[in-house]
This record gives sequence, C-alpha cells and structure tokens, in this order.
Amino acid sequence: MLSLVVFGNYEAVFPGFAGGKYMFSMAAGPLSVFVFSALLLTCVFLLYERRRLRKIVNEEALAKSALGESIVRFHMIVESSAAATYVFRGGRFVMVNAAMEAITGYSREELLSMDSLEHIHPDHRPSALERVAARERGEAVSTRYELKLLTKTGEVRWVDFTARTVLFDGVLCTVGSAFDITGRKRVEDALRESEAKYRFLTESMKDVIWTLDAETLMFVYVSPSVERLRGYTPEEIMAEPLDAALTPESAALVHRLIDQETEKFKMREERGDAVFHTEEVEQPRKDGTTVWTEVVTVYWRNPQNGRIEIHGVTRDISERKEVEAKMAHMAQHDPLTGLPNRALFSDRLERALAASRRSGIPTALMFLDLDKFKPVNDTYGHAIGDVLLQQAAERMKSALRESDTVGRIGGDEFVVLLPAVERVEDALHVAEKLLEALRKPFFIEGRSVDVSCSIGIAIHPEDGRDEIELAKNADTAMYWAKRDGGDCVRMFRTASDVSAAVL
Repeated sequence: MLSLVVFGNYEAVFPGFAGGKYMFSMAAGPLSVFVFSALLLTCVFLLYERRRLRKIVNEEALAKSALGESIVRFHMIVESSAAATYVFRGGRFVMVNAAMEAITGYSREELLSMDSLEHIHPDHRPSALERVAARERGEAVSTRYELKLLTKTGEVRWVDFTARTVLFDGVLCTVGSAFDITGRKRVEDALRESEAKYRFLTESMKDVIWTLDAETLMFVYVSPSVERLRGYTPEEIMAEPLDAALTPESAALVHRLIDQETEKFKMREERGDAVFHTEEVEQPRKDGTTVWTEVVTVYWRNPQNGRIEIHGVTRDISERKEVEAKMAHMAQHDPLTGLPNRALFSDRLERALAASRRSGIPTALMFLDLDKFKPVNDTYGHAIGDVLLQQAAERMKSALRESDTVGRIGGDEFVVLLPAVERVEDALHVAEKLLEALRKPFFIEGRSVDVSCSIGIAIHPEDGRDEIELAKNADTAMYWAKRDGGDCVRMFRTASDVSAAVL
C-alpha cells in the first residue's frame, strides 16, 4: 500500500487560514487520490475567480473614475470654449455653453427650455430640420454648414455650424459648435455688391478698362465693353500682343511712349508719384474698319509679382474726331460751296511756289470773276444766286486736274492754282475749259440762268516772285478781262508787254 504525504502552506490554498505549514498524509488508495485531486483543483479555481473578480471590480472603479473625470473635463472645455457649443437630442438642447448664450441672446435656461430650431431663421429652418432628421436616421449628412440665426432681439446673425452624432451619457445625441461669421458675411456681401457694381459699370460703360504687362506687352485684363468698341471679346484681345490692338502707325507711337514712360516711372517710383498720360491712337475693328480712341494710362508695380503694369482707360472719340474734322474743314473751306477758302488756298499756293522754286517748273495762278452775277441776285434773289455759285463751283472742279485747286475768296470771286505748268499754253487750255463750262446755262428751280466769267492769269516766277506779287498781278489781269467785256482770258505781262496780253 502506498502512502501520500503532502506538504504545503495553508494560506496559499486557503487564504485566511493561519498556521503556516501543513502536512497531509493519507494512505494513497485510488479513491483517496481522486478526492484529494478534486479538492485541490477546486481550491485553485476559487483562488483564480477571486483574483479575476477583484480585477474586474478595480477596472470598473477606474473606468467610472476616468469617465467622471472625462465628463468634468468635457464640461470645462465646453464652458471655456470661444465657440458656441451645444448638445441636443429629440429636438431640444440638453447642454449649451456661455458662448451659445452670447450668440443667441438667450439665457442658458431659455435655450434648454425651447425647441432647438426655434432660434433658426425662418429662411433656413426647413433645411435645418431636415438635416437634423437625416442625422438621427443615421444618414450621411454634411458636418459643416452655414445658416442664419434670429437672436432674442430679432437681430439676424450668420453662424458657421459643425455638428456630429455621438453617444452622450449613453444616448445618441448631436454635439455641435458654432462660430459667429456675421462680420465676414457682411464683408462678403459688401464685396459682392461692390463686384456687382463694378461688373455693371465695366459692362455697361462705353469706356474700356484694361491692364497691360509692361514687359510682355500682353493684356492681363480687358473689360467686356471692348466688344462694343472693337467687336473683339476680352478673351480674343488678351490672346494677342499689344500690336494687334493698334494700327501700325499707332503701334510705333505707343512703343516709344511705353519705353519713355516706363523709365520715368522707375525714376519717380520711390516717391510714389502717379502720373497719368493721355494719347490718341487708332485701333482696328473686327469688321476691318478703324476707330480713333483716347487712352489714359498710369503705371503701377504689382506688389504680388513685382512686375510693372500699365492700367488704362480707352474711350471712343470717333464723334469728337468727326466734329474736329468738320470744324477744321469749316475753318479752311467756304461754307456755301465747300471750296477751299482764302486761308487754305493761300497755304496751298505757298507750298506750290516752294516746290516751283526747287524744281524750276512754273506755277500758274488764276483769278476768276463771274460775269452778270449781280443781275441774277437782283432778279431772282440771293437764294438762286447761292445755288448758282454752288453749281459753278462744281463745274469748275470738274474742269481741273486732281492736282489743281479752285477756291472761293468772296462773293462771285474764285481763284485757281495750277502747280507744275510746263508751258504757258497749258494754263491757257485750262482757262478755256473753265470758260466753256461756265458759258453753259444753269438750270435752277425751273429757270435757265446764263452767266460767264472773266479770267486773269499770272505765271510764277515771271509774273511774280512771291504769293503777294503773283496774286496782285493775276487780279490785274482779271480786271483787264472784265474791262474787255468779260467772257475771256487775259495773261499778265510786264508793262512793256501788256498790249500782247490778249488771247
């Protein structure tokens, strides 16, 4: 027979038992061994469970403590946050902070007692309600959005909301924060209003506003009004260099000006002087025509890229140019017949004499006076006389070369300039054509009116070295023609040859 002796420590197996060591001895029969083994295993299991339960209890205690600390920290963070922070479920606030009170104007107690959407502006309330409902249904909803609030005093405030669905105190809630962006929205609204006004002005005004890179000579901005001015879109203008926007003559002028003004700008840049420059340039239109424009420019250095830019305004001055042309024409032409007046004729005569001196080819000057014109005025009136003068002017122009000039110097007196007359006979031939043209009857308002003319001719340089002397002698020759009965031509000769001055 076997004997089983077990040595051990009571407290190791049975905690709380004192006595230190133990010895257990028994006859080691089969049943005894089984009973002992079962007892031992039971003791070990009880010991394990006790330790496990103690660990669980300790962990739960720690978790509760951590949760408590976390909640405290959460409340502290929320309360001290500059953002309006809130928690709501079931359509009502369950927690708000002081910043929420400040934004809405409601007290904490008022917010906790009211519907969470009650402070939302009516314009945005339906969308906010749908967003809350979708979030509670577990649907994907944007976590950030902007909307309007109504404060307790009725003031409208814009806020930037951020909201998420989380477990709060074991319940699904919506936790969110809001920042007051009313100031930013006002700036944005003002900016949009300003941009709208600017866009309206740039699109409705006739003037074209543009910006040009002074180095690349490429446009970086052109207002839409350019399409009315030139037929091109802003995009088409900005895709082409500066030269495409100008006629060749104007392009050459503008290039010189840009070089000059750029250097001037660099010299005065430190002083901050803004100098405006005005120039008139001719620009091509998309239809093949051209338009005269007035361009006002100012130079500026872009602080973002350090490049010099030219800012300009282009204005259509076609009407002004037409008026100026008309005024210039009126200043140099007879208002009744449209022929050059005394001033313009004198200028052309001076130029012709200068050319004659250089070439040595003579120049002829004719003085012409209508015969029997006074009786026409006396009989039919000045209105008929004016029409007669107009028709006579047209006949005289048709009898001359393109290089010749006929002018009216007053009443029924006309002058004719024949530059580069190779032979005296050529001048006489033209005079004959004038006589023939004016002999034909004039038909005015159903009447046939007959007149003729007297012509005097002086040749440069033989009959006069300068304008004054030549004109005096041509007038003298015309007087001789009048004296001889009119409807004829007389040429001026020196006193010794006056008798031969009859055709």
